[in-house]
Amino acid sequence: MADATEIEVLSLDTIRINGGSAEFVGPQRPQFHLLALVTEGSALHTIDFVNYAVSPGTVFWVRPGQVQQWGRIQDFEATVVLFTPSSLDAVSQQLLDGNARSRQAAWQLSGENLETISTGMKHLNLNYGCPDTSAPVVRAAILRHTLTAILLKLTHLGGQEQSSVLAHNDVFERFHAVVERDFATVRSVSEYANKIGYSEKTVLRATRAAAGMTAKQYIDQRVVLEAKRLLSFGTDTVTQVASKLGFDDSANFTKFFATRVGVSPLTFRQDVRAR
Repeated sequence: MADATEIEVLSLDTIRINGGSAEFVGPQRPQFHLLALVTEGSALHTIDFVNYAVSPGTVFWVRPGQVQQWGRIQDFEATVVLFTPSSLDAVSQQLLDGNARSRQAAWQLSGENLETISTGMKHLNLNYGCPDTSAPVVRAAILRHTLTAILLKLTHLGGQEQSSVLAHNDVFERFHAVVERDFATVRSVSEYANKIGYSEKTVLRATRAAAGMTAKQYIDQRVVLEAKRLLSFGTDTVTQVASKLGFDDSANFTKFFATRVGVSPLTFRQDVRAR
C-alpha cells in the first residue's frame, strides 16, 4: 500500500508477477482491504476458512485481519482494489458498519447489478491509471468517493443474488460490535448485555433472530474464528494462542477448540498449512 491515496487498483496478473509464486502458496492475513471483481476463469478462493467458487461476475471482499488462501490463482483473472481502513470517511464507514451485508464475503452478480459494479470498477481503474490528469488531492478524493460508491452499492444490493446474510437488527448490531471488541476477555452473555444496556433475554432474542444461534454460540464462534486465524497464520504456539484468547492454560483451550471444530488446534494448523 505505497500509494499516497491509500487505494491501489491492480490486475490480478500484476499481483501474481509482483508477488512471485511462493507468495500465494499458504494462508495470508493482510492488514488492508482486498476487493476483487473476477473477469475471467474460475477457481476456489478461501476467506476465513470458507471456500467460495469464483467465476466471472464474482466479487469477493477480504477485510483486514481475515485469513485468505488463493488456491489456483493462475486459473482466473480479476480487477483488484487494495485499500486501507482509513480510505473511507467516517460517515461512509458508519453506513457500512450498520449494514450486516458489509460482513458478507462474496457476491455472484449478473445483469444490472454486475453492470453497475463493473462500471464503478472501470471508473476506479481509469482514475487510478491517469495520475497526471488531476491534482493529487483531487485524484485522491475521486478514488475515495468512487470506491465508497462501489462498496455502498455492493452492500445494499437486493434481490435473489444475495447469499444468506445476517438480518439487520439494532440490538444485535450493538452486541456484535462489542463482541468484536471484547471476545478475547469476555465470554458471559449477561456481561455483554450490561455493556450495551439491554436485558439478557433481549440480546438472546435478537441474536437468534439475526444470526440463527444463541448469544453464547455467537460469542464462542467468534473466539473459534480468531483461534483459527492465529493458528493458520503466524508463529504463535498453541499455548500463546490460548493466552491471547483469554484461556488460563492450553489444555482448556484445546478442549474448547476440539469440541467446536472437531480436531485439536495443532491438527487444524497442520491441515490448513498443508493445503
